[in-house]
Amino acid sequence: MSALERIGIGRTAEVFAYDDGRILKVLRPGFPEQMVEEEAQVARIVDLAGLAAPHFFGTVTLDGRPGLVYERIHGRVMLDQLTSRPWRSDHLAKQFAALHASTHDTAAAGLPAAKDGYRRAIGRTTCILGTQRSAAALDRIDALPDGSSLCHGDMHPGNVMMAVSGPVVIDWMTARSGPAEADVARTLFLLAGSNVPGTYPRIQRAVIGAVRRRFASVYLSAYRRLRRVDIEQLKAWRLPVLAARLAEGIDAETDMLLAQMDAELGRAR
Repeated sequence: MSALERIGIGRTAEVFAYDDGRILKVLRPGFPEQMVEEEAQVARIVDLAGLAAPHFFGTVTLDGRPGLVYERIHGRVMLDQLTSRPWRSDHLAKQFAALHASTHDTAAAGLPAAKDGYRRAIGRTTCILGTQRSAAALDRIDALPDGSSLCHGDMHPGNVMMAVSGPVVIDWMTARSGPAEADVARTLFLLAGSNVPGTYPRIQRAVIGAVRRRFASVYLSAYRRLRRVDIEQLKAWRLPVLAARLAEGIDAETDMLLAQMDAELGRAR
């Protein structure tokens, strides 16, 4: 693989320029090969549905490592545009909402259930959550409908490429079958509830926070014009979303997540 140009690296995979306008996403050593087949299953569904996503060309094995071949998308991520041109926030939020709504209009038969993913994530964090919070989050999941929409699982402006032909959603590794409200709740947290890195100066953090909250508000309003949302279910999913976020191991968010969970539990009493 040394002959290929590496153009990106993430926690689970490396991305290389492949051939003829394609990229090769290769699993990093130490991760189960099953992850490639799971992502390939999602990619086939996305391809067949005609969603705004990189075209999928199949799987390959190179130097003994499994990988997936995708169309190469050129452009900046939406997050860069939002950061450099915050006055375009409303326009970008409406585009973002349309992408998410079209995803949820797609059936995800055959994919793992989103609720099972939440249960596993919460199970990994019981030592931090404590038994009471963990049990409450799991009970909440059990009480909510299953749903069968295609849920991206990590939909945020950093996973939307602004190509010349229009916005394209990338990084479908976490996609599952489930209720759209769970996916919207997760996105709202990522947009307005997650931690703004402390590396930014205090005033800049405040500005970023304000832009994010505005984007989240316009996104939700635009989404609701395109697709029905059960607001009570959306609110109910916030508790499992917060609990599962702990499994991502972002230490700077731990105290904030626990405090927000306690506030959610207090409102439920």
